[in-house]
Amino acid sequence: HGTHVAGIAIDGNPYARALGARVTFDYRQVPAPPSIEQAKRAADNYMKTVKYFQDHGVRTVNMSWGWTFAEIEGMLEANGIGKDAQERREMTREIFTIYKDDLHAALKSAPEILFVTAAGNEDSDVEFDQVIPSSFELPNLLVVGAVDQAGEETSFTSFGQQVRLHANGFEVESVVPGGGRMQASGTSMASPNVVNLIGKLLAIKPELSPTELISLIEQGIDKSADGRILLINPRKSVEYLLKM
Repeated sequence: HGTHVAGIAIDGNPYARALGARVTFDYRQVPAPPSIEQAKRAADNYMKTVKYFQDHGVRTVNMSWGWTFAEIEGMLEANGIGKDAQERREMTREIFTIYKDDLHAALKSAPEILFVTAAGNEDSDVEFDQVIPSSFELPNLLVVGAVDQAGEETSFTSFGQQVRLHANGFEVESVVPGGGRMQASGTSMASPNVVNLIGKLLAIKPELSPTELISLIEQGIDKSADGRILLINPRKSVEYLLKM
């Protein structure tokens, strides 16, 4: 997943330099139960990771991952934690709030970095489903939904007012470990397509700020008749930049 996503982000840009920050999820069928202590450790890591990006001059960050309230609640239930559904929900709320507030603070602390995140693959509203970070609204964050090669919304893409852009996320070809290539689908593939465009804009004019980058991308979008799909158009965005 990470290699495939990184390949999309830097494809066709000889000036791109990638810096990895790994997010490792529990591989077991029944993941270890989340806890307050675990959430606090993760919160500390969010800040350390963003500081790592800042120290290395990172300009844009792809985030093809997310957490939901329901996921945490489900992990507690799978581990038999909580005497009833109400107690589990209260525990989930406390844990989720730590994740949400501290991740939000970490992203906000780096206004010079443009973060880009996948909307999610649940075919649902990111705010209603309480998805982080795609339910956030920040001036240095773009949330990306997925379309197919015809520019139509995929059956899986999540949506909502926070979703500001769309990009191809259906059968996107990229590299995988070992040097091979494969196709994969998901908003995980749409998000790095936006990062790819950001990287190319920065290659032309490195001093662009997140606000200026967003403006160039939004000026170039192809909007559907109903205004629901806001599809990036890299060629148009680059043309706008070259006219500046």
